[in-house]
Amino acid sequence: MTRTVKGVLGGALLALWACGPLDDGGGMEGPPCQDVSDCASDGCCGAGTAAVAASEEPMCPTSCTNGRQPHSLCVNNGSGLVTCDLGKHCSVALGAPGSCTN
Repeated sequence: MTRTVKGVLGGALLALWACGPLDDGGGMEGPPCQDVSDCASDGCCGAGTAAVAASEEPMCPTSCTNGRQPHSLCVNNGSGLVTCDLGKHCSVALGAPGSCTN
């Protein structure tokens, strides 16, 4: 392996470690997406646990008692955020507990 390839691989691993893994919540790639608007949480009011396609998002109430948005992209008790990852799949970006607040 050349020095450049090792550097690129090392940089990619460092970036993954720094940002945390991307996961759909079930350990697999999620549905395809172009951007985060193509993705949704599988639960309402921040109570979701995984990323789903926007077409599969649940019907939610018009307001939430916990102060979150009905179709919040927060999952896993606020420690994850639904996103469209670099592989163009709906995924959950993991963060510190309570880091997601929408």
